[in-house]
Amino acid sequence: MRLRLNARTRSLVRSLSLCLGLAALCVLVAPLVTLVGSLRADDRVTIRGNYYREPSTRVLAPVVNVEMDVPDERLTVEGQYLLDVVTSASIASGAAAVTGGDFLFTEMRHEGTLRLRSKLKEWQFGGEFRYSTESDYISRQFGFNVGRELLNRSIRVGMIYKGVLSSVFVIRPSFRDTVPWVSPSDPNGTEGTNLLQRHYFKLFYGHDLHRTFTVGVQLEGIFSHGPHENPYRRVNGSEFQAFPFTQRRFAPNVYFRWALPKVNWIALEGRYRFYLDDWEVRSHTIDTRLHFRIARHLLIRLRYQYFTQTAAFFALPADEQPYPMDAVFKTSAPQLQAHYHHTPGLMLMLELDPLARLPALAWLEGAWIQATYNHILTFPTSGNCLDYTFPYQICRVNEMGEVESEYRGARNGSLALSIPF
Repeated sequence: MRLRLNARTRSLVRSLSLCLGLAALCVLVAPLVTLVGSLRADDRVTIRGNYYREPSTRVLAPVVNVEMDVPDERLTVEGQYLLDVVTSASIASGAAAVTGGDFLFTEMRHEGTLRLRSKLKEWQFGGEFRYSTESDYISRQFGFNVGRELLNRSIRVGMIYKGVLSSVFVIRPSFRDTVPWVSPSDPNGTEGTNLLQRHYFKLFYGHDLHRTFTVGVQLEGIFSHGPHENPYRRVNGSEFQAFPFTQRRFAPNVYFRWALPKVNWIALEGRYRFYLDDWEVRSHTIDTRLHFRIARHLLIRLRYQYFTQTAAFFALPADEQPYPMDAVFKTSAPQLQAHYHHTPGLMLMLELDPLARLPALAWLEGAWIQATYNHILTFPTSGNCLDYTFPYQICRVNEMGEVESEYRGARNGSLALSIPF
C-alpha cells in the first residue's frame, strides 16, 4: 500500500544511505572477486537504480541481482534484493488518513527473490520464490515455468504459473499500529479475510520464420480473490472504497522482432496486447521499439507506447457522483476510469569491453552500463483533470469558478551496471 505512519527525514536519509552503500560495496567487491579467478565467466552481478517521479510521489528503488551457474547452464541460481523507498504528498493516496493531514509520508518495501533455472538439451525449467514486506503489506510469491525448443530450435513453446499470497493491513494513526484490512465487499462481512490471492497463468509460442524475423503469441490469465482496494482512499469524502471480491483477467498479445536485412545494426520490435476482465475494463496497448547499434559497443533503443482503456462498471463519472448510500461497489481510483496515455522512451547501453584492454581494468570484460528514460503522458478520455483527479495533472478552480489544469507528466528511468565474474 506504500503508506507509513510518518515521514521522518532522518529515516529517508538512512534508507538512501543504505542503498548507496550497498551498491558501492557491490561495485567494489565484484572486481576483487573476479581477480581471484576461481569463478566462471558466465556469472554476473547487476546493480540497478530505478526512479519514478510524478507531482505527488517519488520512488527510489535500488536493486542488486547476482546470477551464477553451478557449475554450468544445467543449473543457474539467481538472487535479487530490492529496496523500494516511496515518498508521497498526495492526499488522494491516503496521506490525510495516515498522517492526520496533507503531509509527506515515506514507506520502505524490502523484497528478496530466489530463482532457479535449468537447461537440459531442448528443455528449460525454472522456479522462483519472492518475499516482500512493507509496513502494511506482506506478500509471498512462488512460481514455476517449463519450455521446449522444437524444429532445430526455431520454435519455442512453454507455460508459466505464479501464485501470490498477500496479507493486507491498514495503519491506525491514533493507535500507531496496524490491523487486518477486510474488504467492505467480503461475503463474510467483518469476519472476512485480509488475504489477497492471485493465480497467474501464461502460455507462449515463438517462431523464427526467418533468421531475421521472429513472431510470437502469448496468452495470459489471472484469477484473484480477496481485498483489492486501497484502504486509505475515500469515496464521497469519507466512505471506504469497495471493489468486487474476485477478478478474472485475460490478456492475449502478439509480437514480432525484425532485424533489417542488409542493415545489421537496426532492429524493429513491436507488440500488441488486448486486456479484458469481468470488471468490464478493456484496454489496448501498442508498444514499438527501434534498436540501433550506432557503434561497435554503443546501442540505442527508441520506444513509443500507446495505451487506452475503458472504465470499470462501478466507476461513476464525476457528473454522476456522489455514490448513493446503498451502492455495493465504489471507487475513487483514477486507474479504473477511462483514460489513455502516450509514453516515449530512450535507452542507451555502453559495452565496456574497450576499457577491459587496460591491464588494471581487465575485469570489465563483458560488462556494460545501461540508462533508460520514459515520459508518461496520461489524459482522461473525457472531462477534465478535476473530474478524474489523475495524479499527472494539477487542478485548480479560479475566482470565476472555472477549472484550470496544469499538466505535468510522470517520469521513470533507471541506471544499471552489470559485471561478469
